[in-house]
Amino acid sequence: MEELVNVLISTYNGEKYIKDQIDSILGQTYPNIRIYVRDDGSSDNTCNILKEYEKAGKIVLFRGDNVKWGKSFLTLLKKAETGSYWAFSDQDDVWLPDKIKWAVEWMKKQDQTKPLLFHSSYKLMSADMENELGICTAPKYKFDFRRSLTDCLYQGFSIVINGECRRLMLDCEINNLTSHDWWACLLITKFGESYYDKRIASLHRRLDISMSSSKLSSKFKWLWKTLSTGNSDIRSCAQEFVRIYSPVCNDHDIEIASWFCGEKYSLLKSIKKAFYPKRWRLNISSELVIRFLMLIGKI
Repeated sequence: MEELVNVLISTYNGEKYIKDQIDSILGQTYPNIRIYVRDDGSSDNTCNILKEYEKAGKIVLFRGDNVKWGKSFLTLLKKAETGSYWAFSDQDDVWLPDKIKWAVEWMKKQDQTKPLLFHSSYKLMSADMENELGICTAPKYKFDFRRSLTDCLYQGFSIVINGECRRLMLDCEINNLTSHDWWACLLITKFGESYYDKRIASLHRRLDISMSSSKLSSKFKWLWKTLSTGNSDIRSCAQEFVRIYSPVCNDHDIEIASWFCGEKYSLLKSIKKAFYPKRWRLNISSELVIRFLMLIGKI
């Protein structure tokens, strides 16, 4: 018997595409997969669709209040206790048949006492899956812990982790975090090993036909949220990292992470971040925006 892989899906009003996603997971060439689904308070027909899969014994279903996707995924990760590997899935993508097989092949060759993360490449597709909008694959630049504080390299729907990475992720207080994949990214770049497979393993559905306009829209939404509230995945991940690991990791990474903590404005920390001599982001426009947000104390 092959080792068990748990696939975790958080759904919210996903009636339109959830069947496509679940069916693509059930069609994986890897033979030992268990699908856990947590519905995050849907008000459409999503739960009725999920119940049909549950009745057929194809998924393990949980229903809960709306706590947003990051907390929903971390809650589900905690519930899925048995197994060797855990994979995260969006509710509206399509996985290609060998996605899990490739991840397990890499995992088996590694030291399981270390936190491990496998990430596969993917195609960006239009909502109807008719038009290819681009390909996202391994970056050509160095990515380390410092950069992971402000930029999440690993997208949740393409992540597969081992038991040691799961253990580290669940050391957190779930209510303190907003992003499960950013949290995994931070932990792996500090303590573990990762692999970004160049082979395309999934089709990631963009719900806006224009990739550029969709990306621009999401950037403006993120910028507005950060400016208006001062809350961001960056701050929540950094604060939780420092809370857990500052007693045992008294090093430069902890010092840099601490620059992103604290509710009150610190001119000294803001200057250290905004005028740091090395790049935070690859894209120059993102670099300028994030340094501005650092300077005014929003990040």
